Amino acid sequence: MSNLSELCLVRVGDVMTFTTLKKIGESILNSFDGAISRYSLAHHDAPVYSRIDATLLALLLDEQFGGHVLGITDADLICKDDFFDSIFAGKLTKSDVALVSLRRLEMPGFTSKIDRETLMQRLTKASLHEIGHNFGLDHHYSLRKGGDGQLCPMSKGNYNKYGEVSYIRAIIDGRGYRFCNECYESIKLRNID
Repeated sequence: MSNLSELCLVRVGDVMTFTTLKKIGESILNSFDGAISRYSLAHHDAPVYSRIDATLLALLLDEQFGGHVLGITDADLICKDDFFDSIFAGKLTKSDVALVSLRRLEMPGFTSKIDRETLMQRLTKASLHEIGHNFGLDHHYSLRKGGDGQLCPMSKGNYNKYGEVSYIRAIIDGRGYRFCNECYESIKLRNID
C-alpha cells in the first residue's frame, strides 16, 4: 500500500476551483491530526458525463496518480452491486484511492452561498469518511461521537432507515470533523506501521 501521510487531491473535471480544493485539503490535514502531513492538488481531465463507473474512475486515478488519492467529481458514481446503483462516495479496495461525488450531496434548489457552504461541508465530511477507510477504519453503525461532539466521520447509520435526503441530513450533516478516540488510536497505529 501507499504512504498515507501524503494525499493527492484530484479534481475530476471542472467541478470546483483549486482554492476550494485547497480549503478541503486544509480541513483534511486538520482532521487527521498529523497522520496526513501534506497534500498536493491535481487535475484529471475527464469527459463530461453525468454518470461514471466508480471502479473505472478509481482505477484510472490509481494509474495516473498512484498512491494515496482522493478524487472529487460532480458525476454520479455508478456502483454495480446487488443493492445500490450509485453512491455518494467509495474506496477502491485494492488501492488507496477514494472517490467523492457532489451529485448526491446537493439538494434540489441549492443556489445561495449558504447552500454552497453546506455542500462543501458535506463533501469534506464524506471525504474524511472515505480517507478513513484508507487508514483501515470501519463504519460506526452505533453513531459514535467524535472529539468535537458531533458524529465521528466514520458514522454510517442505516441508509435504508432514512432514505437518501434524510440520510444526508441526519448522518452526513451530523458528522463532525474530529474522529472518535478509537478511530484516532487506529489511525496512529496504522501510521506507525
